[in-house]
Amino acid sequence: MSNHLCSNVISYCALAPILTSQYSFWLYRNEKIESLNLFIRPVISTDIYDLKLLFSDCTLFQRASIDFSMYYFTFRPKHSYIITSKHGLLGHASIKQWNLTKDSTTIVLMLGLVYIRSDYRKFGIGELLTNYVLKIPSNDNNSIHANILTQHLPFYIRYGFQASFSLVGLVGKLNEFYNLTNVIEEEIVIQQYELSDILDIATYDSRIYPTYRIHYFEQLREHIYSIAGYVARSIKTNAILGYVILNFSQEFIKCGPLYADNINIALLLLRQCATDYDGMMLLALPEDNRIAMKMFESKHFKQTHILHRVYTGNENIFQEKVFERIWAITDDWLSLI
Repeated sequence: MSNHLCSNVISYCALAPILTSQYSFWLYRNEKIESLNLFIRPVISTDIYDLKLLFSDCTLFQRASIDFSMYYFTFRPKHSYIITSKHGLLGHASIKQWNLTKDSTTIVLMLGLVYIRSDYRKFGIGELLTNYVLKIPSNDNNSIHANILTQHLPFYIRYGFQASFSLVGLVGKLNEFYNLTNVIEEEIVIQQYELSDILDIATYDSRIYPTYRIHYFEQLREHIYSIAGYVARSIKTNAILGYVILNFSQEFIKCGPLYADNINIALLLLRQCATDYDGMMLLALPEDNRIAMKMFESKHFKQTHILHRVYTGNENIFQEKVFERIWAITDDWLSLI
């Protein structure tokens, strides 16, 4: 049970000229009523250490090698906010922006991490912070997307979001792809992802991903100790037929993106991954790629979770045929796919 009132107080942070919004909250817990003043303001560089502590129990970062500082500085959101009180940092939310084409007037926004400290959940603080971030974009033509859990669907539908597609999380042993006998290797070569591949990969990727993201691939190469990748090329034309990126942590190998023209290319890339590495692999893929779902199920991969893509506006940025080439999505909460 919780009740909150917006005080409409706008102030400036004493440490820096940062616009801050203040809210008064009444919390009922442990059979007591607690009055709490909450402050929402943009993230600044000095917040990174506290944010890393906040996210220390976040499964997103436990299952990947990136921590919050790498996430924030590499995939820097358009807007990133924290909510604080006298008890310290309570939560974080972010939103990222894309212009789909150079001459497009329609902006696509992705709601990123909305994370509340465990002892302050279920009091409406997450809803307050989400509402605050969603009101930041001023253009009514903006299309807002979000990846959400099933239990959060009613909240987003209440605020005008529509369901688009679902992303299924899977986990299994990478070595299941080591001994493959039903693949065709003729006229295909699998190579390690190198700096010289970036331009070709970005061009191939742009045929599937809604935007041209060459900077994403450049940034991946900066983390060579925790990230690896492979590229499938045609021997005849040298054209890229698919690629895969692996992200390593102590417990898991996170696979994604894995984009490939067909199941044969996807299997060849996964076999190369299994040849060089071993461990439990995590990935997520669009439920609409039924061939990919059956492929991983045949290798005894188990479902971990389902995320639903919801959106506002009329911007249709995905075509059904795109999903046929997506065998694992990008390992980034703020990615479009």
